[in-house]
Amino acid sequence: MTTPPPPSDITTVFPELVGYERTTTMLHPRPGTPGVHDSSVGGPLLWPDDEPWPTVQEPDDRGTIPLVAVLQLWVRDFPELPHPEGMDVLQILWCPDDNVDAFEMDHFRTGLPDAGFMVVWRRSEDITDVLTDVPRPTEDQIIMDGYVPAPCVLAPEQVTEYPPAWVLGEAFDDHVGRRDDELDSHYNRVRTFAHGSKVGGWHADCGVGGPYFGAFVCDCGTPLSPLLSLASTEVAHTDRTTTTSYLVPPTDEPRGPECSEPTGLVLGNWTNLQLFYCTNSWDHPVQRYVM
Repeated sequence: MTTPPPPSDITTVFPELVGYERTTTMLHPRPGTPGVHDSSVGGPLLWPDDEPWPTVQEPDDRGTIPLVAVLQLWVRDFPELPHPEGMDVLQILWCPDDNVDAFEMDHFRTGLPDAGFMVVWRRSEDITDVLTDVPRPTEDQIIMDGYVPAPCVLAPEQVTEYPPAWVLGEAFDDHVGRRDDELDSHYNRVRTFAHGSKVGGWHADCGVGGPYFGAFVCDCGTPLSPLLSLASTEVAHTDRTTTTSYLVPPTDEPRGPECSEPTGLVLGNWTNLQLFYCTNSWDHPVQRYVM
């Protein structure tokens, strides 16, 4: 599965974008049977046998709930993945309830990693024995099936993208809005940033809740940078796109939900959950936003 080149150059309409190109790596998840040594969504994790599997105690009658494995990325598969020095595996786990994407309007973020949302970095060479008997939540402990991803293998692909208009400031955002109406350029409606799960690049944005002027700043004052975006929908088919990010599968590839919604994740209002990191220090917690 590969992404076709854009049918037009957005910088001819908005020359202000020159120099704002970024490369992002699309995950392109597809149903499969990944192993502990694979990058995956919803697959098994390279988890040490002598390390307890994380759980969270819920205040309601659901009791103690094991977290579910959401994502594992190996730096060897995603060399552009920002990571702490010496670490080569990123793992994401969370409790399958509304804490995943509950939005805090005062801070534009869903919250910092906590007992119910874990961001784990590992050095794979340190792990010799892998946990195989992984606990799973019971059916009555899962608030919504959309919080439990289906196992998917990944097909990394690098594409070029441009930022959502608001990233360049309120004046440019207003300018894009006016020009979109005049030229039918679809900057905001079809977007120029990559749509789907991805590593790095620019902010994901569905237009719900944005623009996010003044957001994405660490508590230390350093601007946050995109680390990872998980999407509810991976593929958007349109003949009018001006972006490189819209995957058009070959004729022999599936084009239904298996292609557009392979992970089964439902985040936000069928939107994106994006993780940001502080470039000043990995000791500062990763933050997550619904976008």
